[in-house]
Amino acid sequence: MKLSIRTALKVFPLIMGITLVFSCRNDIEKIGKFNNPDTMPTAHASQVEIIVSDSFFVRVKIVAPELKEFPTADSLEPKTEFPQGLVATFFDKSMQVESTLVAGYAIYHTKRQLFEASKNVVIKNLTQDQELHTDMLWWDEKDSKIWSDQPVTIITATGTTYGDSGFEADQNFTSYNILKSHGQMKVKDKITDTK
Repeated sequence: MKLSIRTALKVFPLIMGITLVFSCRNDIEKIGKFNNPDTMPTAHASQVEIIVSDSFFVRVKIVAPELKEFPTADSLEPKTEFPQGLVATFFDKSMQVESTLVAGYAIYHTKRQLFEASKNVVIKNLTQDQELHTDMLWWDEKDSKIWSDQPVTIITATGTTYGDSGFEADQNFTSYNILKSHGQMKVKDKITDTK
């Protein structure tokens, strides 16, 4: 009995020392993450609404459940992250809704004025009854253009078109170019009078 108690008394401090070393290492790693500007947002907000205007006209309204803003850092450019996604509504000059964009996740690259949207991205053009589905989309706020290099599906009143290599469009999704497209469309026959 005395031998096992002595052995336990020698081993116990050794186990405690190892535990403390691992505990300190984990805490130091956590502290490093908190001090790293790449991983810590300078602003964190919930239930956000952002209005983008141009020449006194509201062009876009963005609604998001969460927003994180990251500072300028050595390894990353400044960005605003929407970890729970967003809904963007685009307006014409008479403040009528032209189109909407919904994404499950998004990042706004501040210096480049570029939105990166992913996770079940859906764009609806309400004026032309068109709908686009893709997994990845880029929106250039400066040039008012959207595009993707991922497969897209575009649904219209006349049929469905698939773009294997993505698409390019204006930000309101009123005109677009589908890359490597295929699909089925309804076409009306034009009847001409031969008299």
